[in-house]
Amino acid sequence: MKRFMLLLTVVGLMLTTSAYAKTIVTDGLVSYWTFDRTNIKDRIVEDVWGENDATIKGNPKVVRAYLKQGLELDGSGDYVSLPNVSNFGSRIGPYTFEAWFKTSYKKSWSAIFRVSEEPCARHNNGYGILINATWGGPRRDTIVTEEDIVLFQRARKGRNSCASSSSGRRHPVSDGEWHHIVLTLRAPNNEELRKLNRAPIPPHIEREPAGVENCRSIALYLDMKQVTGSLGCSAPKEIVPYKLPIFLGAVNDQGKASGFFQGVFDEVRIYDRALTHEEVMHNYESGIGLGVEPIGKLSTVWGALKAKR
Repeated sequence: MKRFMLLLTVVGLMLTTSAYAKTIVTDGLVSYWTFDRTNIKDRIVEDVWGENDATIKGNPKVVRAYLKQGLELDGSGDYVSLPNVSNFGSRIGPYTFEAWFKTSYKKSWSAIFRVSEEPCARHNNGYGILINATWGGPRRDTIVTEEDIVLFQRARKGRNSCASSSSGRRHPVSDGEWHHIVLTLRAPNNEELRKLNRAPIPPHIEREPAGVENCRSIALYLDMKQVTGSLGCSAPKEIVPYKLPIFLGAVNDQGKASGFFQGVFDEVRIYDRALTHEEVMHNYESGIGLGVEPIGKLSTVWGALKAKR
């Protein structure tokens, strides 16, 4: 009887604790790479939610990370090739990219990810997030190093043209601490559409009236806070999808890797919708991912108590 009461007490405590531990948002989740040792075989990183396994390039190490294990990249050739997943791959429809990362490297700029394809590549334009980076050079068309600047570049590909914009925000990310980064894209809401349609259109810009088909709202979050974003429109016929895979921890410049990240990645996820600010905060506060670990611990406790009977 005492053992039974002890079991009920332990289970009750664990269930109470689990009530406060948050699992991640799964609505719209497409792919999830934990980088845990148990989810890596040879050079293949298992997608624990979907069917989009990733491929390791170079010789990164599995190390202790934000949740369990993560992948440490050496900054000189290591990266992970993520498949061209869902809307995040095309950069047209709604999506969310999410990751935890840690780095203390400040000597040069490096990539969380960046893809550059023609016709954008000929002008050094691309789509992605760089750290310790800004624009420089005589025509400000060269990426140069500037400490603690997070640079978000968004190039929209046309069949024979490229429309690109970028924004940089100062945020201390190369401090050897863990940081949570989230990038979202969605169609504008009604209030945003009204704002867009009231704004004057320059004479040299040809586009249809603002609508959910040809406009987008983009936001970048760091450690729960929105640090930058954009709201804009273009004609649907001007946009063509990206085709190259994402290089996590490097620039994919028409298939060639550069701008290597030195540090650790963990808990990388892609959604086919834009998470809300509240959902971004929810995932930031989650300490158990999908919640597999607490279930395993409960089974272990149950087995240990049964063995003592």
